[in-house]
Amino acid sequence: MKKLFLYVFLVLMWRNVGYADAISEFEIGSAKLGKSILEVMTVDQVTENIVNRRDDVKQYVMIKYIPDASIYQNLEFDEYYLTIDVNDEIFPIVGITALIWFKTDFDACIKKQNQYANKYEKIFKIKKEVLPIQDFSDKYGLNAKWRPIIFEHPNFQTIKSNTASVLCYHYGTSPENDMFGEDNLKINVLTREYADAITVK
Repeated sequence: MKKLFLYVFLVLMWRNVGYADAISEFEIGSAKLGKSILEVMTVDQVTENIVNRRDDVKQYVMIKYIPDASIYQNLEFDEYYLTIDVNDEIFPIVGITALIWFKTDFDACIKKQNQYANKYEKIFKIKKEVLPIQDFSDKYGLNAKWRPIIFEHPNFQTIKSNTASVLCYHYGTSPENDMFGEDNLKINVLTREYADAITVK
């Protein structure tokens, strides 16, 4: 009985590592979690493309990333961003974000979101969690809404596995809204530490 228990435990542990590694090894334009940003950008490029530094967790800085299209042939997003940990001397990538713009076409965004979610479900080997469309009017104006699809290992808090999401945002129907016309699909791949640091408690 003890041998059977040990066998089951080892199988589950192996599967847990596999799930975590699928997200950890995911690459966009040669960028992946844990890799030094200096392997994909020069110091000057990093300095010139700083987008913001979070006020709540100042160790994380977001950098706009423009992959070289002559090297990476299958670039499918409109914009790319890398978040790095500046408290670590190698400046590791802790977050990868990729965007596709949809102007005011939320339905097209949802359609593309489903396609990417199905694709990543196979790549990450994690069952997607499709959450209902949620109202965002209080933050982004009348009729604003969004829908998240999340990839989390069932035991992510215990084993501290990395996380990914495919998000669709609609910023309402009012041209007076500053975000009007900027509906987007957002792919996020985050280390567990970064995800935990930016999660609203």
